[in-house]
Amino acid sequence: MKESIRSNLVGSLITIAAGALLGFFGVFVSVFSDGLVFERLVTILIVLIIYGVISIILGLLKPGFTILYMLCLSLPGVVILLIYTTREFNFLYVVYMILILLFSYFGTQSGKSLKRKKK
Repeated sequence: MKESIRSNLVGSLITIAAGALLGFFGVFVSVFSDGLVFERLVTILIVLIIYGVISIILGLLKPGFTILYMLCLSLPGVVILLIYTTREFNFLYVVYMILILLFSYFGTQSGKSLKRKKK
């Protein structure tokens, strides 16, 4: 029992660290950096795909804790974007936050579903 709790804690901490790195180097850079609108959209799409892929992997590895890992992965990026939004509001940042949460959620659910089909 203690090993399971320790495993989930370590997994959650690693997922939070990955989410923080992706939030800072992906989400923050995609909205903060200068560039054309097309370049920003491509960067945002790549960041969302990365969220989806990591979420699928997390759903495969720990199918019983998909919501926990989805939140651990996506909330650092959402919080970073929320802080940035308070300085420079843009409605599209709200859409970006929602998309981060949706990609993470559906990614973990897809991974969980794939894990069930393999059994």
